[in-house]
Amino acid sequence: MRLTKLVTVALATAALAASGATADPGHGKGKPTCKPAPVMLAGTLTNDPATGDTSFQLDVKHANRLGRLYAKAANPVTVTVDAKTRYGKDGGSSTLDALAQNDRARVLAKVCRADVKSAHASAGALPALTARAVLDKGPKPAAGSETTN
Repeated sequence: MRLTKLVTVALATAALAASGATADPGHGKGKPTCKPAPVMLAGTLTNDPATGDTSFQLDVKHANRLGRLYAKAANPVTVTVDAKTRYGKDGGSSTLDALAQNDRARVLAKVCRADVKSAHASAGALPALTARAVLDKGPKPAAGSETTN
C-alpha cells in the first residue's frame, strides 16, 4: 500500500515538473523584428515644404556611417515626416512650414539595421527614412559677410 502511494506521488510530481518545463519562457513575447539604427544626414533642402506635407527633399552632403548609403544614392533624398517628428530652428522649437528651400538642415532618423545591411549587400532600394528630428540651420551665409566681435 505504501508502495502504490509512493509511486502515485512520484508520477504526479513528475507530471507537474514536465508541464512547467514545456511552458513558454517568453510569455508570448516574440523576438524584436527590427534593431533600430541611427542615421544622420546633413545637407540642403531642395524644396519648400508646406504645413500639410508628409515629406521633404534633402540634398545630402554629409552623413554618418549608416547614412553614407543615402549620401551616395541619387540626390535629393526624400525624407518623410510624421506627427512625432520634432523640428528645431535658431535654438528653439519650430514647425515643418518654417523650413525653407536652400536652408541647411540636419536630419536624425532611425531605420532597421538589417534593412540597411541587406540594401547595401544587394545594392537594392534603401529603406524609407522617417525623420525623428530636423534641425534647421538657415541658409548658408554669404561668402563676403564676416562677423566681427
